[in-house]
Amino acid sequence: MRVFNRIVMILLFAGLFVLGVYMVVYSLNLFGYRLEDIPRALGLSGLYRSLETFVQNVENGSLSVLSVILLVAVAVLGLILLIAELKPPAPRRVRMHSGTYITRGAVADEVVEAAERTPGVLGTSARVKAKRRPGAQVDLEARVRRGEDTSAIQSELRRSVRERLAQRGVPVSKLNVRLREADPRQTKTRVQ
Repeated sequence: MRVFNRIVMILLFAGLFVLGVYMVVYSLNLFGYRLEDIPRALGLSGLYRSLETFVQNVENGSLSVLSVILLVAVAVLGLILLIAELKPPAPRRVRMHSGTYITRGAVADEVVEAAERTPGVLGTSARVKAKRRPGAQVDLEARVRRGEDTSAIQSELRRSVRERLAQRGVPVSKLNVRLREADPRQTKTRVQ
């Protein structure tokens, strides 16, 4: 969203710059131009007349329903873009207890290593999101053999991951563990 907002702002500022240059040239009567010649010089006399009519309708309060809907939509779109631009970006690194930072990849590696040492787990993958406060949100997906006791494996995974990250000084704000049954012959880890 930030890239889109920046492109819109660049185009808006470029348009304001060009408009400002025209206003200076025409308001100071440079090069023999007058302010009332702007619509004709730009080839926008039809657009200028329709804009003038629109402004008069706004002043008189005689807008069509479609015009009111369009104005409300523009105002809502502007508000949404403003809120999206003011919202701070998500942090890229995970803040630890000591105030230092660690990359999300390093935290994901620690999670995968702790999870793969858990008995009954055939393979894992982890995604880590950094939070503004100390800690990380961890989404762990573990593959287990069909017919295993998934509740016991899930609780053991939670315990081992939290323990491993606590040893490293990384608090876990939220830990999501999802188990998926898999065939042991199709996983990269040997059955323990």
